[in-house]
Amino acid sequence: MDKFLFGVATSATQIEGAYNKGGKGLSIWDEFSRKGLIQNGMTCFKACDSYNKVQEDLDLLKELGVNSYRFSISWPRIQPDGFGSVNKEGIDYYNKLIDGLIERNIKPMVTLFHWDMPVKLFEDGGFSNREIVERFEEYGKIVAENFGDRVELFSVMNEAEAVIDFMCLRPVGNGYAAMSKQQAFECLHNLLLCNAAATYSLRKYSKCKVKVGMVNTTRTLIPNEAKAEAAAYKAMFTCGDELFGNTTFWDPVFFGKYDERLVEKQNIDLSFVKDGDMEYIKCIPDFLGLNIYIGTNVELNALGEIVFSKPSPNATFGDMSGDYMNTAKAMYYGPKFMQKRYGKPVYVTENGCSLSECLIDGKVEDQIRTEYIRRYLAELIKAKCDGVDVRGYYVWTLMDNFEWSSGFTRRFGLVYVDFETCKRYPKNSFYQYKNLIGEYQNWI
Repeated sequence: MDKFLFGVATSATQIEGAYNKGGKGLSIWDEFSRKGLIQNGMTCFKACDSYNKVQEDLDLLKELGVNSYRFSISWPRIQPDGFGSVNKEGIDYYNKLIDGLIERNIKPMVTLFHWDMPVKLFEDGGFSNREIVERFEEYGKIVAENFGDRVELFSVMNEAEAVIDFMCLRPVGNGYAAMSKQQAFECLHNLLLCNAAATYSLRKYSKCKVKVGMVNTTRTLIPNEAKAEAAAYKAMFTCGDELFGNTTFWDPVFFGKYDERLVEKQNIDLSFVKDGDMEYIKCIPDFLGLNIYIGTNVELNALGEIVFSKPSPNATFGDMSGDYMNTAKAMYYGPKFMQKRYGKPVYVTENGCSLSECLIDGKVEDQIRTEYIRRYLAELIKAKCDGVDVRGYYVWTLMDNFEWSSGFTRRFGLVYVDFETCKRYPKNSFYQYKNLIGEYQNWI
């Protein structure tokens, strides 16, 4: 059996910086930054300067004691326009990172698309232009041919829901016109075609026997009592009033069809779908990548109906939009329910919390994050011990970084970053996660 993976996750735009160095083309986040659409006028141009601090960050990972690192490739760093010529300097950068991980016995998990679309593709319509599918197929081939001799774990998309949200429904900084739900769903369809195209390329052109998955946000319901479990499972896969739910992206890639309840409820016209599309989209990922931050506690009412439980008056909310300290069982029921429906191994590809914190005498005593990780990881290990095929756990994130439209106003990292100097300071949670890894590795 494969060794359980304890890791941390990052993404290119959020940590690399060097936005116009080393032959890199511009991404949409460079454009959003240039247009002043990020909170407080912040930019991703410098981020954490990881492009220039590869060795330092590799040494941090080694010190942390993780045996896996999930990171994303910046598409415009290796293919500046999203089509055409390949940038050798970009290839060299990621080879240096991958080789450095392997030298330290750290398994790479590589994400192809963590939201940084090349500007030229965006200007050509992005996911509204079906020609992007061919671009993704080519991009997947480039990644496979250059890195698929050493990397065994790939995910194509990170949180497709977020992509459709910030590019279509609620554009970043209101800098672009919002689309209708019908238009957004047509983009969603093209995105799933892209996911399949890159998946097939990775499987075909990689020299390793690769496992290719998809990573999505997971809406998890937590039954407060055993008799509510069946109802919670059913409710996790029903359709609410939003375009997004647990079935929106997973059903097509596994079953080759959209959830009919969703299509009907959102009044989506599927006449744009071409013959063969759904069978193509059905690429059947090798694993489920689940991003789980919080869950929702539910119970049965007097009529036997599932209802949301009232939060405790001692609930901890912060800026996580939920009671994040009292919903750790999301890490038990989320993987359990998702695997029951889709039947594939699970990696929790992101789990973490944002806190207001500051550096005092070179230290950050982030006790809440430490306790959060302890609780959530314990529930995941319990799920594994109870028979759920869980293969790994990744904390979001290694270091404080550029948090998209929020700029540098939210800190999720195990390492504090001074964004003026880019100096790193491991927090208390860094050392406590290291201790947890050491304890669990002895028997899991």
